[in-house]
Amino acid sequence: MDRLLERDISATQFDPEARTRVLPSRATTVVVGGGIIGSSIAYHLAQLGHKDVLVLERSAIASGTSWHAAGLIANGRGSHALTKLSRYGVELYSRLEKETGVDINLRQPGSITLCRTKGRMDEVRYSDMVARHAGLPSELVSPKRISELHPLISKKKLLGGMFHPLDGHVNPGLTALALATGAHAQGVTFREGVCVTGIRTVNGRVSHVETDLGEIETENVVLAAGLWTRDLAEMCGAKVPLWPAAHVHVRTEAVDGAQEPLPVLRDLDGYLYIRQNAGGLLVGAFEPDGIPVDPKSLPSNFSFGEFEPDWEHFAQIRHNAQEIVPVLRDTKYERFLNAPESFTPDANFCLGETAEVNGLWVAAGFNSQGIIYAPGAGRALAEWIVAGSPTSDVSAVDVQRFAGQQANRRYLNERTREGLGRLYAMHWPHLQPRTARGVRRTPLHDRLDAAGAVFGELVGFERANWFAPQGVAREYEYSYGRQNWFEHSAREHKAAREAVAVFDLSTFSKVEVQGWDALQVVQSVCTANLDVPIGKVVYTLMLNKGGGIELDGTVTRLAHDRFLVVTPTSALTKTLAMFNRAARTFAAAVIDCTTSLATIAIMGPRSRELLQRISPDDFSNDAQPWGTARTIQVADGYALCLRVSFVGELGYELYPTPDLSVNVYDAVIEAGSDLGIVRAGYHALDSLRVEKGYRHLGHDIGPIDDPYSASLGFTVALDKPGGFVGRDAIAAKKGSRTHRQVYIKLANPKLLLIHDESVLRDGRIVGHVTSGAFGHTVGSAVGVAFIEADLPADANYIVDCAGEMTQATVSDEAFYDPSNSRLRG
Repeated sequence: MDRLLERDISATQFDPEARTRVLPSRATTVVVGGGIIGSSIAYHLAQLGHKDVLVLERSAIASGTSWHAAGLIANGRGSHALTKLSRYGVELYSRLEKETGVDINLRQPGSITLCRTKGRMDEVRYSDMVARHAGLPSELVSPKRISELHPLISKKKLLGGMFHPLDGHVNPGLTALALATGAHAQGVTFREGVCVTGIRTVNGRVSHVETDLGEIETENVVLAAGLWTRDLAEMCGAKVPLWPAAHVHVRTEAVDGAQEPLPVLRDLDGYLYIRQNAGGLLVGAFEPDGIPVDPKSLPSNFSFGEFEPDWEHFAQIRHNAQEIVPVLRDTKYERFLNAPESFTPDANFCLGETAEVNGLWVAAGFNSQGIIYAPGAGRALAEWIVAGSPTSDVSAVDVQRFAGQQANRRYLNERTREGLGRLYAMHWPHLQPRTARGVRRTPLHDRLDAAGAVFGELVGFERANWFAPQGVAREYEYSYGRQNWFEHSAREHKAAREAVAVFDLSTFSKVEVQGWDALQVVQSVCTANLDVPIGKVVYTLMLNKGGGIELDGTVTRLAHDRFLVVTPTSALTKTLAMFNRAARTFAAAVIDCTTSLATIAIMGPRSRELLQRISPDDFSNDAQPWGTARTIQVADGYALCLRVSFVGELGYELYPTPDLSVNVYDAVIEAGSDLGIVRAGYHALDSLRVEKGYRHLGHDIGPIDDPYSASLGFTVALDKPGGFVGRDAIAAKKGSRTHRQVYIKLANPKLLLIHDESVLRDGRIVGHVTSGAFGHTVGSAVGVAFIEADLPADANYIVDCAGEMTQATVSDEAFYDPSNSRLRG
């Protein structure tokens, strides 16, 4: 009988000794949390031979969140990286009963994603493309076909959908139990009824786990404690931004027609899913107006706890479900399950080592997708712990992608009102959150706002994405085609290419490394040789132990013992972590100066002329060549001036202090009034950088991409004294790449590139697009892509734009100014 795990299922079914309260005094790895995530991590660590693992569970195996999940499983997700993680889950579940003897009630009747709107149809075409790229069976289906697959459905409101025949569901609690059983059989120790009260650290690394039964010495602590993870991490100074919300599903009495295998329904436009359950139907909600829950308000024994039914809050979801499955109008509900699950600010889960504490790992905040991702996330984290660096692309879920501010309780409580429904909301390109806005602002925010800026949000920062001319609504009109800002961003793009554009880039991460051993610190972290003259700006990578790219950015030598590191906005937490860890054994300090310096970028062929109007300094090539920095007089003050460009034009970045930033910005705008100056936002910055072929961290390069495959070997100084992190790993890879990064341009100027589009040659998938934008200068969509290393660069490629095949040209050189003559002009 397929039923959800209820609270009366005893964890002693797992192992009678699991409740033994005597703890070992030491374990190499301690996993906190015995739900499906913690059990999966333990299982996969043991499979890798890492068996000295202790799992501590405050209550019983599968308590907390796992027991009340709906148990949905899915092969395909919205990106290649997440699809790789999710499809492994189905593979593992299909063999878990045979391996462990625990029947997890695996059923694979398939799933249907329903589309009520044209926008949703566009979205599922992209999902279908990703599935086909991964070799997964996927079918775009008509309303008629949907009603054939699921006879209870009304097709009146439907435009179509997508059918994945290998999806389905499991009993979530028994699945957690099976993984725990498999881990225990391989030598992992489990202890139930043990409460973790603290985590001790020594020199920035975990050393002991404190419990109500005593201390355990350890090298690694994995927090897989669901909604309690944030507060556990906070005990030792680590920040993990996740927050619980009430999550609901209701179960009906027996329904005629629900006895036969029925595909899972995902009605994303209705914010609900429906699955078969014990002869009836289970209806779950991802409503757009979630109810956040303060974890401190929950009692300490809230292990199989529930909240009171809230039929009023569920009313709209119930109505939407009845539209799709009319039989529900006359069906009684016999179970209303209302219990908390944890959600994150961007609707992706948290995985990896925390920035603040070495050896403290996190696997939590799964946004109600823990059953889908538990096997893949468990394997990925286990391999990461054992190897010392990621073995799969975890950029989108790396816990270090967040800013520390985003762990704030009030911020999380507000964002989670939206976060619960984000999973089923439209996943528009460039979608901006609507809650917890206006939290972090640059010194120039008011000036941008007065000029018509339409703001987006990244790691809590408000950033000008585009500027709406007078009379144009300052809001997004989302679509998978050209959105309402397209022509306005094109104007900004054109100004940077033909005249001058000014960008507020103050949210860029800025870190200063200073002290007697500052050079040794930056040399040990960065791939490039940074023993350069004072005033030199160097583009460099920062790698992990496996040779994968964790960061990219510029390092400027300000003095003999001072270096300024500039990395992307979302990379501050990781930047601080990498340099702080390197500095622990040196006489050097690592200082976050992100908000201590504004960043005003003046880009375009007339940028030199503009600066000469507001500064008495000489801006000729002889006075300040490309790739150099100096302090200049500007407006009524001083600013560090870097001659660099992320847009591929002559350009300068000014770094005034916040108190001077408005004065400098106003002077720039006034001086450029007759030079064609245009205020520009991040959408234009993106189209300019893609056209020029510059990489974007987290999309084009990431922790499993080595510099040579990413065509960034020029940043690597293998022979510099002392080496650097990842040096030996990439030295072994040099000359043996299996894929390479290239530039791609579509022949059809009407189509757009978003990301993850498949690249084909001779009818065979040979790669995929990692990022794309419309190249307003070259007149078509352009992108960065990975393809097989031995394929030629020519025009004999096809790109799958979500089912629309178009001819494309692949090039090893950027389509705009490959010689860099405009940068150096």
